[in-house]
Amino acid sequence: MAEYEDRPKPPLWLARYAMSGAGLALYLLFIWLRLFAPHAYYGTLLAWDAMPNADPFGDLRSILLSGACWRAGVNVYAPSPCMGAGVFNYAPLLLRAALLPIGPADTVPGGLALGALFLAAVSLLPVPESWGELGLRVAAMASGMVVYALESANFDVVIFVGLLGAVLLLRRGLGLRLLGYAVILLAAALKFYPAALLALVIRERPRLVAAVGAMTMLAAGGYFLCFAHATAAAVSIIPAGLPFRCLFGAMNLPFGLLLLRYMPVLTIEPSSQDFFAAVNHPVAAEILSFMPRLLVLFAVFAAFRAAPRYAPDISRLDDARLVFFLAGAILIVFCFCAVQNLDYRGIFLLFLLPGLWRMAAVTQHRRVMLLPWLVLALLWEALFRGLSTDIGLLLLGRAHVVDAQIVFFLAREGLWWWVIIQLGACLVCFGRDAVLAWTGYVSGGQSATDMRTV
Repeated sequence: MAEYEDRPKPPLWLARYAMSGAGLALYLLFIWLRLFAPHAYYGTLLAWDAMPNADPFGDLRSILLSGACWRAGVNVYAPSPCMGAGVFNYAPLLLRAALLPIGPADTVPGGLALGALFLAAVSLLPVPESWGELGLRVAAMASGMVVYALESANFDVVIFVGLLGAVLLLRRGLGLRLLGYAVILLAAALKFYPAALLALVIRERPRLVAAVGAMTMLAAGGYFLCFAHATAAAVSIIPAGLPFRCLFGAMNLPFGLLLLRYMPVLTIEPSSQDFFAAVNHPVAAEILSFMPRLLVLFAVFAAFRAAPRYAPDISRLDDARLVFFLAGAILIVFCFCAVQNLDYRGIFLLFLLPGLWRMAAVTQHRRVMLLPWLVLALLWEALFRGLSTDIGLLLLGRAHVVDAQIVFFLAREGLWWWVIIQLGACLVCFGRDAVLAWTGYVSGGQSATDMRTV
C-alpha cells in the first residue's frame, strides 16, 4: 500500500477535469464533423458502432415526440402515425414532462444540454490517483458506449447524472442521505432499474433503514396507484434485439446460440424471415426461458466461490471509491441479469473504474489486476468487434467471415459473464460485511464494517 501511495500523481486540477476535458474535445469534434463533414461523421461513428441517427439526438427526440403525442391524446403504447409507427416503452411518469412547454423542436438544445451535464458530472467521480488511472479514465470516456449514449442523447444520461449525485449524497449527513435515497426513488420512477440501488441501504443503521423502507413503500404505493396500468403496458413492450451487437445481458448467449443453431442461414445479421424461423422453433421458448436463469444461478454460485479472494482488496477502498464501486456493480449486475441492455447503459461501468484501479494496484491476485482493463475492453467492445470482422474478411474471405464474427461473439459473451461473476463476488463481500455489521450493532459488539452513523 505504501508503494502505491508513493507513485507519481498528476496535478489535482488535471486529475479532476481530464475526463471531462477529453470528453468535451471529442464531443466538439463530432459536432464539427456533423455540421461540416457529415460523411466523415457517419464513418467515424460507425467505427465506434454507435448506430448514428439520421437526426441528431434520436432517443431524446423520440421521448419528446411521445410526450407531444400523449399531450394530444394519442395512446403512445401502441403504434400510431403520430409516433411514426413506434411506441413509448419508458416509465409513464416521464410522459408528464410533456406538461412543460417542450417538444420535438427542443431536441437539439436539449441534447446539447444533456451532453454538457454528463461531461461536467464525470468530474465529480473520485479523483484519479496516478497517471495510469488517469489514462484509463480518459480512454473510457472516448469509448463506444459513452459515444453511443451522448450521440443519441439517451435518457440513461439523465439517470447517470442523477444517480451520481445520489451516490455523493449517500456519503453525507443524515438529511442528505435521505435525499440521496429519494433521488434514487425518483430515478426508479423514471426508468425502473435504478430501484436496484436501494440495496445500498444495508450500509445504514436500522433507524435509517426503516425510514428509507417507509419512504419506498409510500412512493411505490403512490406510483402504482397512479400508473399501474401504464407501467404494465410499458413493461410489456420493452424490446428485445439481436444479441450479436450493441446489446449486453444474460439472455444474449442462449439467444445467440439459438439463432445460430436454428436459422436457415448462418449469419449474425439475419433477415426477418430467417430470424422468425429460429425464434418460432418448437424449443425456442423453453431455451429462452430456462437457459438465462440457469446461467444466472451458475454465476451466483461462482460469485460465492470467488468472494473470499476479493475481501482483502475491497477492505482497502476508501469510502468514496467503495460507494461508487458498489453502486456501479449493483446496477451493472442487476441490469445484466434482468434484461437485454443497449450498449449506452454501459456508461455505468464508469462508476467502477476508481475502485477497480485501487483494488488492482494493491492486490496480489492476477484476476483483480486484470479487471479494470477488461472493463475498458467491454466499453470499447464495438471497435474490437469491427476489427474482428475486418480480420475475418482478410484471412477467411467474405464467404467465411461469419466464422470470425461468431468466435468474437462467444469471446465477448464469455468476457461479460466473467466480469459479472467477479462483480457479483464483490457484492457478496459487501453483503456479508453488512450482515456482520448489523449483527455487531444489534449485539452491541464490534463488527467487520462500521455502520453509518445516524
